[in-house]
Amino acid sequence: MELHEKIRAARERHGLSQAALAQAVGVSQPAIKKIESGETKRSRYLSDIMKYLGLEEEDRPVARPESGVVDFPIFAAAEGGPGEMVVSTDPIDIVARPWYLHNVKQGYGVVIVGESMIPKFEPGDIVIVNPRLPVLRNRPAIFVSGRERGEFTATIKMLVRETPAEWHVMQFNPPAGGKREYALSKKIWTKALRVVGTYEAG
Repeated sequence: MELHEKIRAARERHGLSQAALAQAVGVSQPAIKKIESGETKRSRYLSDIMKYLGLEEEDRPVARPESGVVDFPIFAAAEGGPGEMVVSTDPIDIVARPWYLHNVKQGYGVVIVGESMIPKFEPGDIVIVNPRLPVLRNRPAIFVSGRERGEFTATIKMLVRETPAEWHVMQFNPPAGGKREYALSKKIWTKALRVVGTYEAG
């Protein structure tokens, strides 16, 4: 059983809702949901959650990858247009490669700016991108446009479906005047890459 499954099973065994567990350890219910789904692989609250649920210390995940190689780039972003980011390709940090990207040298992390995906992603969260994997319906993806020297434009949304000409996407917290669901032209947003994990802010 994976750690996130053990956490969910322990919470249910204690008769707790996600909201009750979140309140007990001082996090949000969406944060607990992401941990239990396996989407969030690392969180500074994992130790408190495990202690509260009575889980053994050896179940705590190892923060560094098997190789111990620190070569995973984290890119900063600035807000672009509504719901968009301008991502610098000059890393702000190089960290230990996540174990689930052990052999994916092209992977990287992006620091989230903007609020269009709250509560799925909060500003300051780091999304982990695996460019080798195809995007999936109803899962988050980073859509890339307008690559220039030293930066590229990106937006992170949930992929609803795709057509030959468009990505149909969803955002949880649209900016003023924006729609919850809309389409991105593939002529402009030429790449869609799968988001495979999150490091929560803080």
